[in-house]
Amino acid sequence: MTARRPSAFLSSRRRLLAVAAVSLAAVLGVSSCSASGGGAGGGGEGGGPAGKGSATRTVTDIAGRVEVPAEPKRIVSVDFYSPATLVDLGVKPVGVVEGFDSDDPDLRPKRYHDALKDTATVGTYYELNTEAVAQQNPDMIFAETRFLRKGELKRLQGIAPVVQLDAAGIGAWKERTLMIGAAVGKSEEIEKQSAVFEKRADELKKKYADVLEKNRIAVFAYGQDQTTWGTYPAGHFYVPVWDAVGAKFRPFTEGEHKGVEGSVSEWLSLEQIGKLDNADILVYAYGAGDFVDKTLAKNTVWKNLPAVKNGMVFRNIPASVVSSFEWGTESLDALDGVLAEISEKAKA
Repeated sequence: MTARRPSAFLSSRRRLLAVAAVSLAAVLGVSSCSASGGGAGGGGEGGGPAGKGSATRTVTDIAGRVEVPAEPKRIVSVDFYSPATLVDLGVKPVGVVEGFDSDDPDLRPKRYHDALKDTATVGTYYELNTEAVAQQNPDMIFAETRFLRKGELKRLQGIAPVVQLDAAGIGAWKERTLMIGAAVGKSEEIEKQSAVFEKRADELKKKYADVLEKNRIAVFAYGQDQTTWGTYPAGHFYVPVWDAVGAKFRPFTEGEHKGVEGSVSEWLSLEQIGKLDNADILVYAYGAGDFVDKTLAKNTVWKNLPAVKNGMVFRNIPASVVSSFEWGTESLDALDGVLAEISEKAKA
């Protein structure tokens, strides 16, 4: 990635690539039995030895159809997202990317750290160690393939069936989560979790309809050296619960948009902080308190922004990069508190 990631967000994600929106539903295929460990059937790009002699099923991922074990026992996740969904479904992966040993509350809810902190690691999602993946002897691999380097997908497919994931665009993370549930044979459970999330989102959408409909928000963070800033638009992985409640985001101004839908804005200098004058509500990253209270507090342009002068500056929820429905429901509960603050201030 060419643009710098905000340290207030996830420092380990600094190389994240922005992509166009991809939205699709996960579909569970017709069950079949296979006595051999041959290549995946049904075409697509998720091939590899399926099941190693066990019964198999065919599922649909972003690349097409892929044959996977009917009851996978050794799952390796080489992406950031799938481990949380697996934990919520009572499935513990045998390998994950680095980072789950951190108990930073802005990375993920504590229960995922507790469940996965001792799990074997296989590198990072953007610098994968395929040898470490193979050492876990997986029978299924989850991968967000836009982050894989040249040749890595083929190497993974030679180890085990690969279920390919993506989650760019408004609500696309939900389709990814449903796909993960289908791939491990737990569609009914994941759909129940989805229903709970949607019900809670609808409750907040109605509860705060007035403030959400009348105001445009800017969710922003700082660059790694605190000399730049950027904002997240609808559909970005940093704002899924804001999307879920129907928040209206400020439009990018000239010079901000990278030309890729759903991508964070260009990282701009503090001298350009005045571009935030088209936001009624400013929401700063959970870990950006010092940046707001110390750095921006000295900036005259910042102090004269309409939202700042009106006292409409608020801290975002922690662990905002929702990776599962249960995580999302917990995030909505946290957002309820933020929206209550905003609503109270708007009435004053």
